[in-house]
Amino acid sequence: MLERLIFTAIIGYMLIVQIFNAKLIRPLIETRGRAWVYEQTVKSAWGLTLLIVALVFLFQVPLSEIGLKFIPEPGDEEAWQIFLISCVLVTLIFVFYLLVKISSRLRNALRPYYELDLEKLLLPRTKTEEQAWSAVSITAGVTEEFIFRGVLLYTISLYIEVPNMTLALIGGALFGIAHAYQGVKGVLTTGTVGFGLGILYLGMGVLWPVMVLHILLDLIAGPIHVDAKSD
Repeated sequence: MLERLIFTAIIGYMLIVQIFNAKLIRPLIETRGRAWVYEQTVKSAWGLTLLIVALVFLFQVPLSEIGLKFIPEPGDEEAWQIFLISCVLVTLIFVFYLLVKISSRLRNALRPYYELDLEKLLLPRTKTEEQAWSAVSITAGVTEEFIFRGVLLYTISLYIEVPNMTLALIGGALFGIAHAYQGVKGVLTTGTVGFGLGILYLGMGVLWPVMVLHILLDLIAGPIHVDAKSD
């Protein structure tokens, strides 16, 4: 009971903070700059994650219950099929990311999909900022998947027993709400992505492939608005 309440309180607090951040993110970027916001984002995300990791060990949560294993259970054919599909997706998106990095034509083609005012304000504009964005992307991929796919879905399952599709839908909706600072379109987009990643994770029970997918999706956005002549 205590385990369930504490995990619920932490995740609830994080969601509330993110909703309030929706009003703060723009003035913070305009006054402190992107580099400062990137740095604070990385620090706060890892701080919260380390706290939750400590609680996982304190409450002796089986690591396999939150996806912290390398491969699916032996003999689970469906989980292995989804695991292999996820690995193929990782490979394809990694290749796509490399193409985005080297092809200005592809970046120009993708730019209209990253044209929300807040996206243009938040995404890096210089090569130095792009390097810092890489740290943000890795942090977001690891910590958000650990929290929103691993711990959150585990916590929900302590309250109710529902099919994986429903569990992924609930997790995706909360993941979208956590990105309220991106506006309605951002909430819908991230919620849909969160739902898809949740389906993959719940199907194979392994967290690291969805972490890598998340990292790559964020990394792809990095070079979109960077000026080739920037520092």
